[in-house]
Amino acid sequence: MTTFWTEDSILTNQSDSTPPAEIFDAFCQAIGFYYQQKGYKYTKSRPKVKIESRDLFVEINFWSSRSNMAGSNVGLEILPYVGSKKLKKWIKTNKTGRNEYIYGPTKYDFRFQNIYGATVDFFLDLILKIDKYIASNLNIEDNAKFINRLLAENNSDIITDNFACYLAMTNDPRLADFIDDHHEGIGEELSNKLRALAPPAPLKGETNVSNFGI
Repeated sequence: MTTFWTEDSILTNQSDSTPPAEIFDAFCQAIGFYYQQKGYKYTKSRPKVKIESRDLFVEINFWSSRSNMAGSNVGLEILPYVGSKKLKKWIKTNKTGRNEYIYGPTKYDFRFQNIYGATVDFFLDLILKIDKYIASNLNIEDNAKFINRLLAENNSDIITDNFACYLAMTNDPRLADFIDDHHEGIGEELSNKLRALAPPAPLKGETNVSNFGI
């Protein structure tokens, strides 16, 4: 990725007249190149990197700023999400739910960056922060383990309406309790639809096994 700071690179030759959009695009390409080496897919047209593990995926979006100013400010906003590939199809089929994103973390210190004049060291420090956050908070290698952790923590960054749809899609017996605990965020109409899809409570001495690890 340091090849993006070559002698002729726009990232090396920023000036008061360099358009912020060009700096932003070059910086995102540097991030994208780095994550492509780690198995992610990089989308240039709507800058983001994405990696999948079975049904779940991690998507990290890169947004610019309306307040960019040549020579002083090039905003980069970093927004990670976890989503479900199958949930998108389930929502369309059942005409229930909003979208496939089930988790949108907010508790991280690298969300907003001014990348004007960014050096290689700045870039590597930012990448290290993102990598550490992915490893500790966005590890989806085991889908079921990731979902279990979010539920056990009652994580405040769960996207409640979409997450409830995910539990319904996977016949997770924890759906009813989740709706009760997050009724306001899910809403009356969606709650009623999802309750109808909730698996029955297990009889005494039986275990209700879900397939939420699909």
